[in-house]
Amino acid sequence: MLRILIVDDEILVRIGLKTIIPRENEEFQVIGEAANGLEALHILETQPCDVVLTDIRMPEMDGLELLKIIRERWPAIKCLILSNHHDFNYVQQALRLGAIEYVTKLEINPSELKEKLSAIRDQLVIERQGQDARTQLEQKVNQYSTEVKEKRLRELVLSHVSRGEIEQVWQEFQLEPFPTPLSAAAIQIEAYEDLTQNNRFQSDRLLTYTVKNVLNEILKKHGNGELVEIAAGSFCVLSGQLSTNMLQEMQSAVQAFLKISIAIGVSSPHDDTWALHEAYEQADHALSYRFYYGGSCVVHHDHIPAASPKLSEPWDEEEWIKRIEEADEAGLQERILSWTEDIYSRKDIPPVILREQWLSLLHIFARCLKAEGGDIYSVTLHEQQYPYHVIRNAETLQELSHWFIGWLPVFLAYKRQHGKEKLRPEIQMVIRQIMETYNLPLKVADLASAVGYTENYLSILFKKETGKTITDYITNVRMKSARELLKNPDYKIFEISELIGYADPNHFSRSFKQLEGMYPTEFRKLIFGQRTS
Repeated sequence: MLRILIVDDEILVRIGLKTIIPRENEEFQVIGEAANGLEALHILETQPCDVVLTDIRMPEMDGLELLKIIRERWPAIKCLILSNHHDFNYVQQALRLGAIEYVTKLEINPSELKEKLSAIRDQLVIERQGQDARTQLEQKVNQYSTEVKEKRLRELVLSHVSRGEIEQVWQEFQLEPFPTPLSAAAIQIEAYEDLTQNNRFQSDRLLTYTVKNVLNEILKKHGNGELVEIAAGSFCVLSGQLSTNMLQEMQSAVQAFLKISIAIGVSSPHDDTWALHEAYEQADHALSYRFYYGGSCVVHHDHIPAASPKLSEPWDEEEWIKRIEEADEAGLQERILSWTEDIYSRKDIPPVILREQWLSLLHIFARCLKAEGGDIYSVTLHEQQYPYHVIRNAETLQELSHWFIGWLPVFLAYKRQHGKEKLRPEIQMVIRQIMETYNLPLKVADLASAVGYTENYLSILFKKETGKTITDYITNVRMKSARELLKNPDYKIFEISELIGYADPNHFSRSFKQLEGMYPTEFRKLIFGQRTS
């Protein structure tokens, strides 16, 4: 692995290089970055390094002076110069001082940079054949130490632990205690699922890694603090100097460099510098209120409106059933719109409770269909989304209300069609076969053969008769069985996956989340929590 140190006084150049330096197959690792030669020397004195990418003109110690010292103290390190067009004389001096290559900042090409780094790596392999085993071991130890530190910090943030346990972690990793007052910020990448699904960042890990780099740069600029990755797309910042300017700069940098938004929830200041869990819980609660405020918001726990004392169910079930049976589309939409506007104007219902109220409304619609032998999961998709998934995952109240209002005519149309529905015998036979053998590998070709149709003709006819593709119908049947099996704690997730016809538990989990808006493990916790509450 090629260990690289980036030295440049421009923050966006450093971030850009860290982002575009390829990391496929663990070929390259950025060990750190520095804003001038003095900072670079401090890093080189404490960490092994193979390549230094350095600017020439920097404050305090420029690149030429840094090259002289590297040649004297670490002659094995290769230096690659970052230059501007008007720096040619300096570049010539740098090459005489031992630099082996240079790149022009404004013309950096990821492929070209990879080629240069790969060539340097190949040269080092030749020079250090006898040291490969030791170098790899050192790298693994360093990487393991970083991963363990973040894992420990994550445990401290997410769990109630004693002060002694926290102090032990601080001693183990030689961390400086936070100055009081302690504050926490919970950070969430907005539209995270959409960003990962459209493949803009190639993978969710690359997206998280890139955002993490930007956040760390701003955090280091503003002083003492720790950044902890909580889950994919979400982070926690712990600091004794959690200024509004720093949080706004984080949002601006992520937006400017990556063209994405982050929402931030901020805790109250805590006099107890070890109150990590309490501070994070407050920050995470504040972050949930982005449901009202939308993307790129900063919500402070101290500014959240007091919860309304009237948190009873807002829905009159008889009224809603009457409107549904009368197919009163305009009345239903007006009722949703007026309720949404009232809640939005007050913002006094915690978002987690508000989502439950939306779910209870959806249950009314589901019961109306069930009375006729229908199933809410069979309703034609609106904007390619299932209602449970939207309610549990919509990022704002306006987004949820807009989707639900658009879904109402789709639901009513399905209900009218279902009431008249008399499926032809061949389709009924296919449905019976699906119901009896959904736990086995099912192929459309086999189902078509059983009723004497071609695969293409059956697919078209099935969609016309039921409103769903055969694959979606099979998925719905399997997920209905999964919901029942998840209520039994004796079954493990992978066992349920096999019982309903999925060889791959990960595929099962993804399919379940698409319908329910949560993974099977989360659904099981929800069910058991409701039973014990």
